[in-house]
Amino acid sequence: MSTTMIQGIDVSHNQGAINVAAVRAAGFRFCVAKATEGADYEDPAFRRTLAAIAALPTAAPRFYPGAYHFGRPDNRAGRSGGEDEAGNFSRVLLAAAKECGLSLASGFLEPALDFEKYCDNTSCGTADHSDWIDGFLTVLRAETGRQGMIYTGANVWRYQVGDTDRFAALPLWQASYSNQGSEPAASPPRIPGQSSKTAWAPAIWQWSGGGEFAYYGAVPGVAGAVDINRLMGDETLLAALAQVDAPASTTTTATTPWPAAVDLATLGGGSHPYTARVQGCLLALGYGASGLVSSKTGRPDGIFGQRTEAALRSFKCEQGLANDTVVDDATWWRLINSGLR
Repeated sequence: MSTTMIQGIDVSHNQGAINVAAVRAAGFRFCVAKATEGADYEDPAFRRTLAAIAALPTAAPRFYPGAYHFGRPDNRAGRSGGEDEAGNFSRVLLAAAKECGLSLASGFLEPALDFEKYCDNTSCGTADHSDWIDGFLTVLRAETGRQGMIYTGANVWRYQVGDTDRFAALPLWQASYSNQGSEPAASPPRIPGQSSKTAWAPAIWQWSGGGEFAYYGAVPGVAGAVDINRLMGDETLLAALAQVDAPASTTTTATTPWPAAVDLATLGGGSHPYTARVQGCLLALGYGASGLVSSKTGRPDGIFGQRTEAALRSFKCEQGLANDTVVDDATWWRLINSGLR
């Protein structure tokens, strides 16, 4: 396995019993296990895999657990279908984490929605799928306190979800397999495919699966083929996805804690560095440059005007936060961790 990039695996009961100690020893850094499917199914291997990860030594480098739900809008269409399935996922995830002595609040990768099945009924359209996803994420946030991550592929997103950028603030786990026997070097296809929309940069790239796209060597600790995932960043991104502090060697100014709860509307009419930092994050997340940058430098101007306020309020509402102008720890965390490359 490459030593120049951080990689992990994702599994279900199809892989049988996983020797996660061997997976970790081989250099992999995370394992995302299938937890649920639909509104009433729990993968029979989920808790076993989670318990094995929880039992690993805590010495560096840290090995992170994760969980995904296989969405079935083909069985339960509409927003209510997404809500029902998120309820199942949340219940199982919370119970399993408690049983294994793990915390969903820290040290656990963003819970993922695997969206690849879709309602093929003629009455279902891209808007219906988008609402299904939104319903799922709304319940997931309410039940677990985590924003969630979306697993999908470019074609599914284009043809079944309308290439929407509605969820671009969330981490993307993208499926796109490279040629057999090679390792990923660049990036998967762009999502959304339309250049007029803001690119949704993947946080994780599932680049290898089974069959003709199988990993070029067996993964120690796993019998047979298993999906391989590349983290599209460094330790800082991995820490962000797991809601833990980044290692000191990779912590930068952009990831240092926000000083305190600050109401940007009270900072006065001039330029302020706190406002400029928020503007920079908003720009990186696809909120329009108009009104957020200086006409002379093209950089965040630090002025809390109407457009900056509108962008901040829109971002907070989309994240399920209070519709106000206060940037507290929760808001700052979302600003710096949403949509990271």
